Amino acid sequence: MLVRILSLIFILSLAVGSAYTQSNNLLKNPNGDDGLQSWRAFGNASVSDCIGTGKCFSIHQDGFVFQDINAPETAVGTFAVLISFATIEETNPDGPLGRPYLFGYFMSSGELRNATVLSNLTGQEMANRPSASGEWVKQYGIFKIPEKTRRIRIFLRSGCPKTTTSVNCASHFREPGIFLFTTEDEAKLFVGSYQ
Repeated sequence: MLVRILSLIFILSLAVGSAYTQSNNLLKNPNGDDGLQSWRAFGNASVSDCIGTGKCFSIHQDGFVFQDINAPETAVGTFAVLISFATIEETNPDGPLGRPYLFGYFMSSGELRNATVLSNLTGQEMANRPSASGEWVKQYGIFKIPEKTRRIRIFLRSGCPKTTTSVNCASHFREPGIFLFTTEDEAKLFVGSYQ
């Protein structure tokens, strides 16, 4: 019996280990160590120091940032994980909380202006909402990469109403990433252990 338990533990450790070794974060500057370098920002967005977590992306009102990564032809049929942690900071306790969320695209190759959006990446836990100001939640989605995909785009969106001032509502994101995995099970294992 002990041998079976030890064998099972060994097999599980190999499975978790393979999930970690299968993919690196494909985003450049994912922690904002170099400010917004490698990110495109629209609206009021910056990198700031979030209490207790280090650097994070701070996005106010209806602003957003995004980044594109190139996907090799060999990525077709594999699984992309788009993931981040998000929180909302609101000073008006009587108002509704903002809704920070992840969003993404699978796109074709070619000039960026002429690229075709093949899939909108939404749903799953991409819009998982904090239940209180300052609470960090994991947001993610696992998506199978379709034929002709040569780019993957990730958005970090504030979800604050346009009418709310930047003083009253700010969304923060930390540790965003795009990771590729051979199987959906590997992707799920990775998401479960992402911290």
